[in-house]
Amino acid sequence: PIHGFSANHQRILELVRDRLENCHGVPRPVPRLPFAKFGSWATALARLLAGHLSFLIEALLGLIAIARNPRLFRPRETSAQIQQAGLEAIPVVSLVALLIGVVITYLLGLQAEKYGANIFVVDGVGIGVTREFSPIIVAVIVAGRSGAAFTAQIGSMRLTEEIDAIRTLGLSPMQVVMLPRILALVMTLPLLVFVGDVMGIGGAMIVADAMLEITPTTFIERLREELDPRHAVVGIVKAPVFALLIAIIGCRMGSAVARDTRAVGLATTSTVVQSIVAVILLDAVFAVLFQWLEI
Repeated sequence: PIHGFSANHQRILELVRDRLENCHGVPRPVPRLPFAKFGSWATALARLLAGHLSFLIEALLGLIAIARNPRLFRPRETSAQIQQAGLEAIPVVSLVALLIGVVITYLLGLQAEKYGANIFVVDGVGIGVTREFSPIIVAVIVAGRSGAAFTAQIGSMRLTEEIDAIRTLGLSPMQVVMLPRILALVMTLPLLVFVGDVMGIGGAMIVADAMLEITPTTFIERLREELDPRHAVVGIVKAPVFALLIAIIGCRMGSAVARDTRAVGLATTSTVVQSIVAVILLDAVFAVLFQWLEI
């Protein structure tokens, strides 16, 4: 029996007690078999890729619309994104590329000195930095910096209903928000890769002079003789493709975020992981393709 409560409170307690007696325990979830888990994971991956592909097609249609009607192009938004995604990324790209050049030259030099093949370090570093290391390192930096920023910015706009406000004004969020970011990243990443090439070779030159007794003049002359320009072109050609991939993933994950703050953080983390994995896989595809084409 219940004592010491008012009539209203006692009635509420009795009602709760009656309801509890009729309640049944929550059934324990049945553990899924490994094959079912794999199927669920494959289905989620297929939906994710389908969403990215649909967003890519929508972005390409938007670019075609801009080509047909240049008045749809938004130079102010694009220039602001170029500054944020490109110019402001130069210091960190330069520092990382410089250190990568230093490390690679040091490791190659340790082995080359054993056989008296110091000069061949210039060949390996020049080809490796311009063709592979610089594009991948710069793309990873941009994925963690600009890709995550795109997701966070667009996710916050969705959370505060700014995307809905743009639609209410009769404008397209793709034209106003997404395409300036995509265009800015596609235009700036090749320039960042070029900066990475220069700084990586500069770091290699410093170590070669101090460790391998290769003077800067000898280093540059050997690089001019042995480094085929096609290796640098291959690295720069990869850059806009990497940029398009990172921008599509970043913008799409931001536009698909749920309307809560926790979802913005999860989407930002997912963007970085997806972008890095996608860049590495695409670089492997490029390696096979260029090998088949003998480039």
